[in-house]
Amino acid sequence: MAETHNTSTNNVKPSLRAADSAGRALTIVMVVGLGLVIVAGGGYVLWPMLQGKQARPVSSPPSTVQPPSSSSDPSPVRKPDAPLTQASIDLLLNSLEEAVKRKDVDGVLRYFAPDAVILIRMKQGTQHQTAKLTREEYRKALASEFTFPSANDFTRLNTTVSLAADELSAKVSFKTTETLLQPNREVKIEGDETLIVVMRGDKPTIISLEKGVPGDST
Repeated sequence: MAETHNTSTNNVKPSLRAADSAGRALTIVMVVGLGLVIVAGGGYVLWPMLQGKQARPVSSPPSTVQPPSSSSDPSPVRKPDAPLTQASIDLLLNSLEEAVKRKDVDGVLRYFAPDAVILIRMKQGTQHQTAKLTREEYRKALASEFTFPSANDFTRLNTTVSLAADELSAKVSFKTTETLLQPNREVKIEGDETLIVVMRGDKPTIISLEKGVPGDST
């Protein structure tokens, strides 16, 4: 039976831009810390990598570590993975948070597996879109996000950790808030994220990041 723990401390920005047919204010979608945002009003740089990506169904990433396939060829004995613990997950989340506050792209990505699946789910009114990014695309998104001015008040809320029975994987969910600074106004952004964390050797590693954010309500 999975264990569930709740904590709250602090915690990831690509950008899309769209204008409606009536020429209204522009909407910008960005990643904030470990969360997505949509900002109205324009005046920010666009991150073009998401432009042209089509909304599409994406299969869910694995939530547990898969055992190695059997082979007749002799191979070295694989050292069992260390168990995943609440303490190791808390350390991972706190380290990610500190890296975001430093605007340290490498500090964030060091905890992601090379083949990590990163899904961005965007909702604007009745419109929905899903973008799937590679780790390197996400690197470029973060580098762009960290150039945007903010009030440096990023906060992670309502964190829930569910450990698998084998203690080799966990599902982590949380909410995020941050205030972005635009000319003559501030915009408070709220988002949500879900991580799948597994043990790779003796190190907690993120193999999946899914972010969701509603449209701008201002």
